[in-house]
Amino acid sequence: MAIVTEIENSEALEKMLSNLSATNLHRAVARASGRAATAARTAGTKQLRSIYTMKAGDMKSRVSVRKESDGTTLLIRGSVERIEKFRTRVKRGKGGGVFASVKRGTSSKVPRSFEAHGHMFKRDGKGRIPYRGLYGPAVPQMFGNPEVLDAMDARGSEVFETRLYHEIGQLTEG
Repeated sequence: MAIVTEIENSEALEKMLSNLSATNLHRAVARASGRAATAARTAGTKQLRSIYTMKAGDMKSRVSVRKESDGTTLLIRGSVERIEKFRTRVKRGKGGGVFASVKRGTSSKVPRSFEAHGHMFKRDGKGRIPYRGLYGPAVPQMFGNPEVLDAMDARGSEVFETRLYHEIGQLTEG
């Protein structure tokens, strides 16, 4: 997803750009895009926290900001997350098991589930074995939510425009 910015007041921009070399213009765009990418990541994380119960630090650790020759790229990587990264509760005894809440406002018991050594598992079939680990969605999948993408796009565009004016002003004035 690329951030597109329309500049309305072109007279002020033309005046600023006339005093700026191509190298400095490239430098200003790179700095502004870096700041916009960081702001977009923060906005995306905030939006995700309003939908999912995962901690913000765990989400941000999966997103890296990569500086490119023509701007900045947000790279979101990661596989499915263990259910322990979300809100979970373990009830012991009869009627016990693992209660998980991946999305806010929803919590349910995972059938035939148990906790051992800090990890959550679910039994497959009627016997004690086999069993498998419990996982939630991957961070890239969560960032693919349209609400999250819209929030990231809006914040990134806003910050890019304001920072571009600021950076050009800094380079032309001094």
